[in-house]
Amino acid sequence: MVESGPVLVDHRERNSTIPEALSAAGLDVRLTDLPVGDYVLGPGLAVERKGPHDLGASIRDGRIFDQAVRLQSAFPQAVLMIEGEPRGIVEDAWRGAVCRLVEDGFTVLHSLDAEDSAAWIVRLAKRARRTAPTARSEGPRRAPRHPSAQAEVMLSVVPGISPTMARSLLAAYGSLAAVAAAAPDGLRGHPGIGRVRAARLAEALHGSYVAPIDRDPEPDRPVRGPRTPRRWILAEPDGGSEPQSFDRRAIALRALRAAADGAQLIDGLTGEVVGASAGTDTLRS
Repeated sequence: MVESGPVLVDHRERNSTIPEALSAAGLDVRLTDLPVGDYVLGPGLAVERKGPHDLGASIRDGRIFDQAVRLQSAFPQAVLMIEGEPRGIVEDAWRGAVCRLVEDGFTVLHSLDAEDSAAWIVRLAKRARRTAPTARSEGPRRAPRHPSAQAEVMLSVVPGISPTMARSLLAAYGSLAAVAAAAPDGLRGHPGIGRVRAARLAEALHGSYVAPIDRDPEPDRPVRGPRTPRRWILAEPDGGSEPQSFDRRAIALRALRAAADGAQLIDGLTGEVVGASAGTDTLRS
């Protein structure tokens, strides 16, 4: 096996089980303050990990799209690791956001839990081993040379503006200067640009420059109270055995397919029967 530089882990991940799993796998793990990503596994590969609560929050405030652009600018291979069942956001919303990231070239992996995430990251790290040392990246590795590509990058760093949306805006208005002249009210007629995105563009394109030392700190995330986990209950026909409980719908559906005829899968949150084994009903989407 060819040795290489260390695996860099952002200090915010120090309380997770993943750094320990990486060390147990024989990798040189070093905690540091990463400018982008949670794990730098090689010279060209980084991973951003989103837990059940963090994914929904980062989608709602548009932070995830900003993180994706910066990660893709710094590393040729950028991976989003979605851990567990996303909470605090409706399924259509988070699946739509993930599809958008995939369309923009982001690799997405879905893990069952922290242990499964650790297994994925260990495997990725081992495959990313190269002779060159892992180095921190403070910005894009390769700046685009074409002026149009540079304009796309400049727009796409605005939260909520993907590279695809940046290209759409530039194609419609003809130049970055024209986009700036149209912001904010004129942009709201563009497909996909609503009040929030138009305001963010206007703030980025017309806001007065503030030196880093004078900028207000970003507000802390609100503390959320405990949330009752969603469960799916597999009830055997005629109460033949104790009902089984699952915290993931996909796993519950697999168990339902192997259950006896007449078994039902019940959403523990709503009480709705979402599926039944052969002989009674078909699975509901």
